[in-house]
Amino acid sequence: MPHFEKPIRKRFYRMLSLVGLALVMTSCSESKVSQCNKLIEIANQAVSGVKAVSENPKPDSIESMNKIADVANTAKSQMEKLQLSDDKLKAFQTRFITMYTDTNQATRDLVGAAEKKDAPAAQKAFDALQNATSQEGPLVNEVNSYCDATPASATGTTSPSASPK
Repeated sequence: MPHFEKPIRKRFYRMLSLVGLALVMTSCSESKVSQCNKLIEIANQAVSGVKAVSENPKPDSIESMNKIADVANTAKSQMEKLQLSDDKLKAFQTRFITMYTDTNQATRDLVGAAEKKDAPAAQKAFDALQNATSQEGPLVNEVNSYCDATPASATGTTSPSASPK
């Protein structure tokens, strides 16, 4: 056997090993589509939860506002549990977590201010709530664009905001 075949054979086996390793690594990680779907599913559940509360006879009552805060808190917890490997989706995940955290806090602050009949605090909480929820549309559009999805049901829906009473 000529001496040049041995190095070629070694390189071929090394290359096969690397290809095999790449296939194993790829099969172990979730696809971008699968990760997108999980992220979008949580966002849609949050929107559905807020929409259900908003359709109640008294959508801006203290009880309804507390339910909205609960929806945001649940969405935050679910979003935190997602295990994503795609860096861009991780960035979206962080933004959703921040939005849900801010929505929850602002809603709780609004409820507290309403219970105390503190108009300036209610206005401050309402402004914070509007700021938190205003991020939803652009974020959903960015996720849909990145995931190459048609606009999800989360776009154009009622955000968890209501005027302070």
